[in-house]
Amino acid sequence: MVKNALAEPEMKLAIQDEKAELSVLYKDKARAVLMSIDAETIAKGNLLQKATSTAILLDKSLLLSGDAFPIVSVNILLDVVDAMRTRHDAAQPQTLTLPTPTNPA
Repeated sequence: MVKNALAEPEMKLAIQDEKAELSVLYKDKARAVLMSIDAETIAKGNLLQKATSTAILLDKSLLLSGDAFPIVSVNILLDVVDAMRTRHDAAQPQTLTLPTPTNPA
């Protein structure tokens, strides 16, 4: 029922409009907060706050400049490793070991 409602063109348009509006609001608030950070504010922060802020600001800067590294899911990496292992195992010759015949005498 919810999926059907979300598939309606009017609902898609409403969601798209809401996302666009929220994006602008968040961007404006982020700019205001960022502009309020001065040397005194930074000096008051503890090491964890400074490290976290630095990481977030650097990530956003790289993302906006187009230099960000893609975030790859660990699950995707594990799938790639499994696929490579399967491919490698398939390329290896298989050895068949036959049981040693017993002498009934």
